[in-house]
Amino acid sequence: MQSENLTYSIIDSSDVPFVKILFSYDVIKKFYVLRSNHAQDISLFVDYLVKAHNNGTSLNYKVSLGGAPIGIIGGEVQRDFKGDVAWNIAYAFLPEYWNKGFATEALIAFSNDIKQYSIPKAFLDINTINTNSERVAQKAGFVQNTSMAHMDPEHEELDILFHWEKRLHSLRDYYFSQGISAFRQKQFRNAEQLFMRALGEVYEGSPNTDALCFSNMGMACSSYGNYEKALQCLKKTQSLGLSNPYIERELVWLKTNKGLA
Repeated sequence: MQSENLTYSIIDSSDVPFVKILFSYDVIKKFYVLRSNHAQDISLFVDYLVKAHNNGTSLNYKVSLGGAPIGIIGGEVQRDFKGDVAWNIAYAFLPEYWNKGFATEALIAFSNDIKQYSIPKAFLDINTINTNSERVAQKAGFVQNTSMAHMDPEHEELDILFHWEKRLHSLRDYYFSQGISAFRQKQFRNAEQLFMRALGEVYEGSPNTDALCFSNMGMACSSYGNYEKALQCLKKTQSLGLSNPYIERELVWLKTNKGLA
């Protein structure tokens, strides 16, 4: 991660003392709500962050200014209330560093860092009385989704939470990337469906054009024996102006071995 004023390091067990100090503030505990066992033993919380980071299910960083830790920021990959895969981001900074732009700087840096992955969007759940975090989210390019209001059933004392969302990639790019992954794992039927879903998403200037979607879908269909659909997809690809040796070779194979042309 890169940032103008701040430095970032992966959270590890040596950060327990700082995280204990951070969560000794009532105002931090009010808005960054921990599980009951984590709240009772911060070392368990830090251990959870370390393991999740190492397992690849989340990214968790300590944020420092001039070498001194001032906060934490991280994100966990999960499904939102609409069922979409997204980064759930959370952060906390020592109160003396609030309203100085550091949280915004860290959130922008983190949002840019996670673009290297194929997850299409990121979100924060922000309490409606947490106006500071609302301003941070807005400055970092997040937009409030007013249709995604909810209460935390384990913390009814809090006000309504809203999703603040930021698009990292188009859904077309996301499904296309997932289709490529499925194809590489020889899950050809799944790859076909993912490329079809990519086609159904708005183009939005994505590098993954309709022609590329049809081309890859055709290869997936041919790989599991749906040769007629493979031919249709590859012909459609050529009609959209895309042709290459792989497509031409596959068309020759379909004609020679399956009598399709």
